[in-house]
Amino acid sequence: MKIRTINFLPLLGILLILLFPLPVYGERYFTSELNNELAEHSGNFYVTIYDEKGRVLDKMARQVAAGDEIITEDDRHYKITRVDHDRAYARYLGEDRTLLGYKEYFERVVLPAGVTSERKGIVAMYHTHSDEAYQPSDGKANIPARGGIYKVGAALADKLSRMGVKVAYDRTPHDPHDANAYHRSRRTAVRLMKKRPIAILDVHRDAVPDPDFYEKNIQGQKVTKIRLVVGRQNPQMAANLDFARKMKAYVDKTHPGLIKGIYIGKGNYNQDLMPTALLIEVGTHTNKRYEAEKGVRLFADAIPKVLGVATSIPGTQGTTQGVRSDIAKSPGAWRNFFIVLIAALILGGAFLLISTGSISGARERLGSFISREVTSSMLPRRKEKTKKEQKDEETK
Repeated sequence: MKIRTINFLPLLGILLILLFPLPVYGERYFTSELNNELAEHSGNFYVTIYDEKGRVLDKMARQVAAGDEIITEDDRHYKITRVDHDRAYARYLGEDRTLLGYKEYFERVVLPAGVTSERKGIVAMYHTHSDEAYQPSDGKANIPARGGIYKVGAALADKLSRMGVKVAYDRTPHDPHDANAYHRSRRTAVRLMKKRPIAILDVHRDAVPDPDFYEKNIQGQKVTKIRLVVGRQNPQMAANLDFARKMKAYVDKTHPGLIKGIYIGKGNYNQDLMPTALLIEVGTHTNKRYEAEKGVRLFADAIPKVLGVATSIPGTQGTTQGVRSDIAKSPGAWRNFFIVLIAALILGGAFLLISTGSISGARERLGSFISREVTSSMLPRRKEKTKKEQKDEETK
């Protein structure tokens, strides 16, 4: 009986394409979970999180789910165990050792005053919720397509530019403010990725009603605190969280109390696009906008240092110094790639085994395929060589 030869390589290629999280191809895949979540930062809903003793740990205007985690302002790590509408309960996991390790590292790094950054690398910025505003300053909590959040973003971009960091700031609106906003803003984020940034920031504000919850006096000026948010439903989560920890560690050294904490929440937030993607929340809608602008300008000081952007120091004859960062070399992305690749190879091998009926048959067919492919790839070269030889003979 003649066995029909089946070329499994195209199938293997299709499996790789379907499984590997390419930015555009995975657009709906990575944002589908968000369609079931409440629209964040709308001002209509917020959750209070309690520890095991009933003490308030945090408040935030977002959907909180069991499995989410919090690293508080004082570096304590908690995991959400139960959610009851607008109340959530968290179990203490201990101090965040990784973050404390980064703090020790930054304490040893000598960073002289008056350091200015060279123009090296691009920081990309955009706003998923482009209607977010600050009611005391803007008159409303939400202004479609032109919220006060744009002025906060502009303050961040301006500070980075003054430090010598190149900024790609995309002001595309993504209204309405609903669960599909992240689906729409993904197109903007993918477009920004074409500029090959060293980091990409999605700038928001929270919607907790109490303005005092985010207010802070730092170095004699009244500012709003900033929360860092990492999406735990994405393959870059480990690298994103590492970036957030480094940012908090550095800011805690230079501007203690500015970082509200780190929230690791259910969702993707388009952070699968790169290891140094981060969502930041600058104050809440009941804060004054100029206080948020001051807060984000202080936050900007850490960005070039944590990302390892070189800095020139006066009096050192043009030498450069930067805080070393291994974030871009994080093993998270490569690990995910190899996991998917191995899974695809296993599926391809299983298909080949089933189609031949035996291991020896599968080995024989694989060898035959490789031999055929190598021969076919070499054949054009041989033909080309033969034609060249004939031409040389005619010339002679």
